Amino acid sequence: MLTPLEKAVLDMMLDKRGEPFETIRQQLAHATVAKREFTGVGFFTDFSLLAAAPVRRDLPSMEITGVGTEFSSLQHGAGFVLFIRDGVVSMLEGFTYGEPWPERTNDFRISRHGAS
Repeated sequence: MLTPLEKAVLDMMLDKRGEPFETIRQQLAHATVAKREFTGVGFFTDFSLLAAAPVRRDLPSMEITGVGTEFSSLQHGAGFVLFIRDGVVSMLEGFTYGEPWPERTNDFRISRHGAS
């Protein structure tokens, strides 16, 4: 199950028309969290797709960025990368800019910044 932070980040990252965003949104509706690993300065959330998920092998492997968050406990905030591999949503990475990942992530402010 996605955390409120992960859901908000993914919603903002994919709030665009057309491809690949439509297919990725559909995939996430059929995805489960396979594994979540905390690194001390961030996390990796790996996705697993159900058989009913739409897969577009013609979509290129890519990274989607452009979303950040502010936490009261972080001076420089956090960034995120959504990894698409071989047409399939693969992993969401969250990271700080050299600070420990906050223990509590329920209180955040999300924003867009200049990237894909």
